[in-house]
Amino acid sequence: MNVEWMNHTGFVVSDMERSLIFYRDQLGLEIERDQILEGEFISELVGYADAKLHIIYLGLGDMKHSVELIEYLNPRGNAAPLPNRNNIGASHLGVIVDNLDGFYEELSSKGVRFVSPPVTRPNAVYPMAQKGCYMEDPDGNWLELLEQPPAPERITQS
Repeated sequence: MNVEWMNHTGFVVSDMERSLIFYRDQLGLEIERDQILEGEFISELVGYADAKLHIIYLGLGDMKHSVELIEYLNPRGNAAPLPNRNNIGASHLGVIVDNLDGFYEELSSKGVRFVSPPVTRPNAVYPMAQKGCYMEDPDGNWLELLEQPPAPERITQS
C-alpha cells in the first residue's frame, strides 16, 4: 500500500459565489471541476440522507493538488466557530506564491484579513520558505502564503 499523491484540500463554504470571488478572482486559481453531486453515492459518502452538494475544485490547471470548495445545498450547514490556529484539529492550506509582498498589499487592500504582514526568515535556504503570512478566506478558513528563495542551479556533469 502506497499513497500516490495528495489530491485536494476541502473547505466547506457558506456561499459558493463569494468563495469564488476570493479563490478564483483574488488568488487567481482556475476552476478545474464544477458540479452538483446528489444521489446514493454522495449521501453514503458524506453520511447525510438526501445530500446535495455544490463542489468546485480550483487549482493551477495541472489537475494536481486542488482546493475543493463544498457548499452543502442539503442539508444546509450551520456556521460554527473555527478553532484558533493553535488548537488541535485546526487546519490551513499552504500556498507557494511568487511575490508575497504583492499578494499581501493587493489582498489586504481588498479587505482580506491577515494575521500579520509577511514575516521574513533570515538565511532561508530552498525549499524552506523565506517569507510567510497567514490569511483567512471569507468563511474563516486559514491559508498560509509562502514565498521561497530561488532554487539552486542544478549542476550537470559532462
